Amino acid sequence: MKEILAIKSLTKQYGNMEALKKVDLKAYPGEITGLIGPDGAGKSSLMRIVLGLLKRDGGDVALSGTDPGTDRSLVRNKVGYMPEVFSLYTDLSVEENLEFSFRIHRGNPAEFPSKRDRLYRFNRLQNFAGTRAGNLSGGMKQKLALSCALMHDPELLVLDEPTTGVDPLSRREFWQMLKEISGRGISILVSTPYMEEALQCDRISLMDKGSILLTGKPEELIKSFPRRILEFHSSPHPPQELRRLLSAAFPGYPVYLSGRRVHISQPEGDGRNLKDIGEQLGSASCKTVYPDLEDLFLTHVLERTAL
Repeated sequence: MKEILAIKSLTKQYGNMEALKKVDLKAYPGEITGLIGPDGAGKSSLMRIVLGLLKRDGGDVALSGTDPGTDRSLVRNKVGYMPEVFSLYTDLSVEENLEFSFRIHRGNPAEFPSKRDRLYRFNRLQNFAGTRAGNLSGGMKQKLALSCALMHDPELLVLDEPTTGVDPLSRREFWQMLKEISGRGISILVSTPYMEEALQCDRISLMDKGSILLTGKPEELIKSFPRRILEFHSSPHPPQELRRLLSAAFPGYPVYLSGRRVHISQPEGDGRNLKDIGEQLGSASCKTVYPDLEDLFLTHVLERTAL
């Protein structure tokens, strides 16, 4: 399958800070590609370069084989963008925002009613057509912003942390909408700090401090993770205290909080009995648990930090 977006050795600096460090990434039609990582990982910088809004310092970016930094019409015609901050006109109604988005993409006025009605069936906002956007709930605002980004039938959707601050039910509905969109053959590039949302993606890139740590299908990354994850109960010590004790007992091992429990990521082939040693520190219990994406991410981040 031919990729719609191909990024190779992408670099970006802000003064002395490297925001992107030789990043490679591909996105394919009909797939959701996730950029997963905390604030400052470089996700937004990468997206703005793809959109032609930010100049890169090195590397190559190709959107349908063309550099988006040199062809603004390419981005306007082929890409739909939804920024992290709600950017539609709050004094306009739902339908007025849809029509405005249609017009700025130079759509044929005769086609607007059919596209509007199709999007209403998709977003279920027809009963709020006359409601000002500023009066919508957070979840409804995101549905409207997504619909506006789809108004010109883009080949690629770029979504920058679209569910931040949205309630869990609206987040779930939003991801159901993304699945439906990708099922039509549209490519989606979405960033999120939520590991559970990464599992909704077809491919992910885990990012930290401008670098991509891991890339692949979520389930395959988890299955191939060569680590044993030990989970220690925090009783009788508070979680932070237990983490400090375990970090001191196992220098060089990734030790981190997972809710109110503490995880140790033990390298493959390491024969030390960490369970017995950890329980001697006063932990009430210890068990081996199946790794998740958070375990993968924190293991790689902590090992890079220790270098």
